Amino acid sequence: MKLGVDLSIMDELLPLGPKYFYHGEEVEPFSFFASKGISMVRLRLWHDPYDENGNPYGGGTCDLPCIIRLAKKANACGMAVMLDFHYSDFWVDPSRQRPPKAWKGMSFAEVIVALHDYTRDTLLALKKENIDIAAIQVGNEITNGMMHPYGELYREGISEESGGGYDGLSKLLKAGFDACYEVYPEAKTVLHLEHSGSMDKQIPYLENVIARGVEFDVVGQSYYPFWHGPFRDFKENNLYIMEHFHKEVWVVEAGYEWIPSRIPGHHGDFAEAEDGSKVGDINGRIPFPSTKQGQADYLRYFLKLCKDIGVGMVYYWEPAWVPMPGNAWAKDAGQVYCGLEPGPAYNDWENEVLFDFDGNANPAVDVFSQEAVDAL
Repeated sequence: MKLGVDLSIMDELLPLGPKYFYHGEEVEPFSFFASKGISMVRLRLWHDPYDENGNPYGGGTCDLPCIIRLAKKANACGMAVMLDFHYSDFWVDPSRQRPPKAWKGMSFAEVIVALHDYTRDTLLALKKENIDIAAIQVGNEITNGMMHPYGELYREGISEESGGGYDGLSKLLKAGFDACYEVYPEAKTVLHLEHSGSMDKQIPYLENVIARGVEFDVVGQSYYPFWHGPFRDFKENNLYIMEHFHKEVWVVEAGYEWIPSRIPGHHGDFAEAEDGSKVGDINGRIPFPSTKQGQADYLRYFLKLCKDIGVGMVYYWEPAWVPMPGNAWAKDAGQVYCGLEPGPAYNDWENEVLFDFDGNANPAVDVFSQEAVDAL
């Protein structure tokens, strides 16, 4: 089993001057993770993360020039790239799948062509820069579909002309994956879901898209136990996927708290999950305490589980997103894009990175290393 990290925030964060230390010695994040045996860097790509006045949305403002800079950093350190197409101008997840502004008003047929051509042209631009792309995601956490309403699974008015449902979603996925095979035929193609502990959600989903001719290599999972359920459910679901669909499984997003969140309402605040499980219940949603040692113990347990059941890769999501003034999930323009009033914004991932608030590496960095995984 191999390891990866998502470092999409770093192009926006590093110019602010964060410091990182390992046993008291200052380190640079890309070369440091490479030294720990990390083989791939995952990078999210947004279509046009700026408002009409050119103000950046924040959260990395991950446009193509940003991705090229980060990819070159990763490749220079010997790490390949996994490209994560969001097919949106900002964050997407199961609750929000907004198409790019530039595609507003297009028919479903036009959007299929636009998605294919954008995917192809982006990959050609990366290939021209000699970027080593080893894996490509078409969509991000698309359990409820993508690019709503065109690829929205559950809505009224689904039709061949307007898209929607598994037929509409599958046409979008095929357009994206076809473009990947055209430009980087050797790269692994990844279908990224969440609810990674739910057979009820994922098995019918995979049956439906595969039956409609969607071809891909890897089922990519997000796994955060508080949201996605206990280890046993993750194990049962992903063993079934590998055995029944003969697909590789990668965990493309993972993370765990080393301290309770300072951000009101974040899940690290809770001593008890909605299902009643409490901190330290290995079969619950908060299996380890929110401490530095708890983070390390969680990763050791989870990585061994993944290795034992045959998961091919595990990526830690944004392990170096330490708190810095002016760096948050969104800038004012990004908040407006999300329908919010501009105001103070936070880095609500700060308590789940692999460094503390002073930039000192947590014990978990020695667990999340290729040498440690090989020894499990």
